Amino acid sequence: MNNDLYFYEPITMTMKRGVKINTILHARQSPYQLIEVVETEDYGRVLFLDRRFQTSEREEFFYHESLVHPAMMTHENPQKVLIVGGGDGGALEEVLKYPTVTKVTVVELDGEVVEVSKLYLSSVCGDAFSDPRVSLVIEDGRKFLENTKDYYDIIILDLTDPMEPSKYVYTKEFYEICRNRLTPGGILSLHNDSPFFYPEAFNVITKTVRSIFPYCSQFINFIPGYLFDFAFAICSSLPFPALTLEELRDRFERRNLGELLWYSPERHLSLFVMPGYAKKILEVPCAVSTDTHPYTIKTPSLDEYVL
Repeated sequence: MNNDLYFYEPITMTMKRGVKINTILHARQSPYQLIEVVETEDYGRVLFLDRRFQTSEREEFFYHESLVHPAMMTHENPQKVLIVGGGDGGALEEVLKYPTVTKVTVVELDGEVVEVSKLYLSSVCGDAFSDPRVSLVIEDGRKFLENTKDYYDIIILDLTDPMEPSKYVYTKEFYEICRNRLTPGGILSLHNDSPFFYPEAFNVITKTVRSIFPYCSQFINFIPGYLFDFAFAICSSLPFPALTLEELRDRFERRNLGELLWYSPERHLSLFVMPGYAKKILEVPCAVSTDTHPYTIKTPSLDEYVL
């Protein structure tokens, strides 16, 4: 009899993958979601939220370096950074590599995610939450942005997909709030979902954010933990500087970023050339997501696929 334990997770409404679990290190229902940290053969330690893969110690750099470095390197002098979400600390750890940064505010809805990540996923977050430049706020990210009087050079949206709980942080009104909390030339960084597996979500998110930000550059990276292509965007109210390779290399060296695992100045130059299949998706008209009619991605519920 086979007693192997697998976590099954949907890729789409008609396809799922199974991850063999060696050990369950943590499993607890928080007020918001089921939080699990497990040991696996392929990914090492993995964080699951409601049985959806979030990050792992072996491949987290594909996602976190994509979300952080193109925006941070494009900005001339990023000092104040806001991360909305990001309770695993992976994006925070990347931001703190920049000596220009004087303050990072992390706004995470579920404080238990932070505590679990510090305990079990130190290979992802390191000691980032202990850095004196960091201010951790346990609060709804949209509510924080609506009430804060601060301005930020970089705002990073490290959020779950636009499912029911998070649909109001993907609307036109929310992106307008973000724009209003950016300094002149400030940059918003976010992910735009999978063009291949979720073309509607990619199209809606892109058109929604572009309805607020006149300058929006996108790129696509493959995320091994998600097993699909994933789009990212950097957005601003002002044009992005036309950086040369020499300028990028000089900026990279002055910021003492060392040897990253995915991002590099050389990669940056060709990063924002979108492939044809993604461009074709964006040719299809669609409505933007609004507070009145928020877009939600269609995925099976947890009860439908937990085995």
